[in-house]
Amino acid sequence: MAAFHYNYAIVSRIPDSFQDIQVQQADADLIDIEKAREEHQEFIKTLKKCDVRVIELASDEAYPECAFLEDCALAIGGVALILRPFSKTRHGEVAGVRKLLQDLNLHVFEIKDPDAFVNGGDVFFTGKEIFVGVGPDERSNERGANAVANVFPEYHVTPIKMRGDVRLKSLVCMAGRDIIACGSSPTALNVLNQIRTTAHYSYKILKLDNDRAANMLYVNGRLIHRTRTEIGEKCYSVLDEKITYVQHKQDISEIAKARGTLSGMVIFISKHSLHKEVISNIGPHDLTAYTEVSNM
Repeated sequence: MAAFHYNYAIVSRIPDSFQDIQVQQADADLIDIEKAREEHQEFIKTLKKCDVRVIELASDEAYPECAFLEDCALAIGGVALILRPFSKTRHGEVAGVRKLLQDLNLHVFEIKDPDAFVNGGDVFFTGKEIFVGVGPDERSNERGANAVANVFPEYHVTPIKMRGDVRLKSLVCMAGRDIIACGSSPTALNVLNQIRTTAHYSYKILKLDNDRAANMLYVNGRLIHRTRTEIGEKCYSVLDEKITYVQHKQDISEIAKARGTLSGMVIFISKHSLHKEVISNIGPHDLTAYTEVSNM
């Protein structure tokens, strides 16, 4: 079964308390909760255009960030790992996600190591292998990466050392089969260099001139990325030129005030009768030693 083919998308409604999240941009206005909800509803419509059934969880006022449910679980094929964000204030968010994954008859695993922490935003699945962003401070750590490796032994799991508070998938995302989109900041380029030197497979690289543009979703042969206004004319033109399959442009400018990303708002599920079937893009041409990441 090929990666990035899904039939379910799990999202969570935005609670009223979302507007109390500290605004990330120093010069930004306060969060307009109604506008954020309008963006979220448009996001759901976009997901439906990608041929997935959307399951919408109820919001929980006790957890302002519950709409960013990617941090709660990692699902590949019929297997799901309940994640553990470093912030204890978010641990209660996983309960609803766990129950839904169980109801969907996925094989659900828990992290047993009490000192292992991993946020979904730090887990980057390429369709062939997994990279996990790790760091020394309040973020995903090496023990969290080990927990991912234990549950998904069929994939190489490689830690990527991160700088600052940014999540791995805020810097790199899959833009297509074997295509990695990457931002242009020093942090993003450092991450890309680590991927180049540790990857077990070859990828094409789609370089974009800002990190905001690099976060995107490749689902069922379609690409969801942010709008021209949000990512700038240069990035938009590169995507328009290089991506030949269907593109959907999604505005999340209000949600982004709370550090929201496209990937952070959804968990994709591939639900099939053979739950243990490996989801992978590995083909015969990949079964050679890694040599060099080629530029697109």
